[in-house]
Amino acid sequence: MKPKYNYNTFLQHMDKKFKNNLVLSYYETNKNVYDNNEKEQQIIKEILDAIEKKTTAKAQPKNDINTSGIYTNCYISTVSSCYDKTTPTVNDFIKENIKGKQYNEGKKIKNIPKSPIIKKKVEVSATINNIKDLIDLIDKYPLNNEIEYNINMSSLHKIKNELNEMNNMIGMKEMKENVVDQLLYYIQDLHSTSSNGDFMHTVIYGPPGTGKTEIAKIIGRIFCNLGILKKGVFKKVTRSDLVAGYLGQTAIKTKEVIQECIGGVLFIDEAYSLGNVEKRDSFSKECIDTLCEALSDHKDELMVIIAGYESELKDCFFSYNQGLDSRFTWRFKTENYKSEDLFQIFLKKVKDAGWTVEEKTKINAEWFEKNMVYFKFFGRDIETLFSKIKIAHGRRIFCKPETDRKKITVADLEKGFEMFLKNDNVKNRKETETMNKMLMSIYV
Repeated sequence: MKPKYNYNTFLQHMDKKFKNNLVLSYYETNKNVYDNNEKEQQIIKEILDAIEKKTTAKAQPKNDINTSGIYTNCYISTVSSCYDKTTPTVNDFIKENIKGKQYNEGKKIKNIPKSPIIKKKVEVSATINNIKDLIDLIDKYPLNNEIEYNINMSSLHKIKNELNEMNNMIGMKEMKENVVDQLLYYIQDLHSTSSNGDFMHTVIYGPPGTGKTEIAKIIGRIFCNLGILKKGVFKKVTRSDLVAGYLGQTAIKTKEVIQECIGGVLFIDEAYSLGNVEKRDSFSKECIDTLCEALSDHKDELMVIIAGYESELKDCFFSYNQGLDSRFTWRFKTENYKSEDLFQIFLKKVKDAGWTVEEKTKINAEWFEKNMVYFKFFGRDIETLFSKIKIAHGRRIFCKPETDRKKITVADLEKGFEMFLKNDNVKNRKETETMNKMLMSIYV
C-alpha cells in the first residue's frame, strides 16, 4: 500500500496552499526511494502538519520550474527555490515551525540541463491588400510569449496605432492600398543588406489640403517604431527654410537642416517651389544638389519625404538633378476629395473641437456638393470654413441661453460661408472654373 505521507501528497498540498505549479520530473524517476523510506515520510508528515497549523503563511510563486539543481532528500531547498527571495518563503515558514530538525541534504545533482522553453508554432497565412487587412491580422494574432509566428508579428503590433490612424483618415482608398507595399517590405527587413540598405525617401503626390502632411507624419512614426529611424524627429520645411539670400549660404543652410533631421524625417511640402521650369534660379540648384548628395550619404539614417503636384514636381524639382529620381523609391498619391468626403471631414473637425451639428437634415453632403467649386484646397478650406462658422455662431448666440453654445445651425453655416466667400481668391474660384470649362469645350 502506498504510504499516506508520500512526496506526491506533499507537492499536491503545496500546490493547493500556495498556488504553485511544480514540475519535478526528478521525483518521478526516484519516487520509489522517497515513498519507501520511513524517515522521509516522517519529514513530509511534520511539514504538512506544520503548514496545517499555520494557514496564514504567505509565499509568492516565482515561476514554473523543473528539477535542475534540487537536492536529494532536501524538500525545503526544493520548495523554497520556487519563491521570490524578497518575500516570506515556505523555507522561512518551515524553519520557524519545525525547530531543531536536521535534514540530510544529500548529494547535489549536477549538470542537469534546464528544459528549453518550447513555443507553439503558428503559421500565419493571409493576403494583404490594404491597411485594414493588416489591422485585422494584428487583431487576430495577439502577441504571446508561448507562441512563435512565422512572420514578425511583434513589429506589426508596434505600429498598430499608426495603422489605425491612417486607416481612419477619410477617403484615400488608393493610398491605403499602395502604402502596404512599403510597410511589408520594411517589416520583413528586406531592406537590410551586408553593405547598404535601400532608400527610404518617399514622394506623396497630391493637391493642397488632401492630408499629405498627416500621412508623412504617420509614415515617420511607423519607421521610428520599427527601429529603422532612431529618433522621432519630424521637421516640415519649405523653400524659405532651405534657400538663403546669397550663393554659398544656401548649401550651408540646407546642410544644417539635414543635420537636424538625421535619425528622423525631413518633410518638404510643395517641393516644386524649390525650383522653376526655366531653371534660372542658381540658389535652387545649389539647394537641390546639396539635398541630392545627402539622400545617398544618409540613406540609412534619414528619410526625406517631398509632397506636391505631380507635374510641378517633375518640372521644377526632379529635372534639376538627374540623380534625384532614382533616390525616391516610394511614391504615393492622394486623391481629390468628393463632396461626401468633405462633409465627413467637416463633421470630424466639429466633433474634435467639442462642438455639435444641429439640423443635420439641412447640413449634409448635398450642401457641400452644391458649393464644391469653392473648396479648391479641400481639407484646408474646410478648416477655414469651420473657423468662420464659429465666428458667426459667436455673434448669433450672444445673450442666448448656455444650452445654445457650440451647437451649429444652418444659420451659422450660411453666415460662416458668406464670410468665407469674402476672400477674393475664394470668391473668384467659381468664375475661374466656369472659364476653364468653356476653354476645354472649345478645344474638345
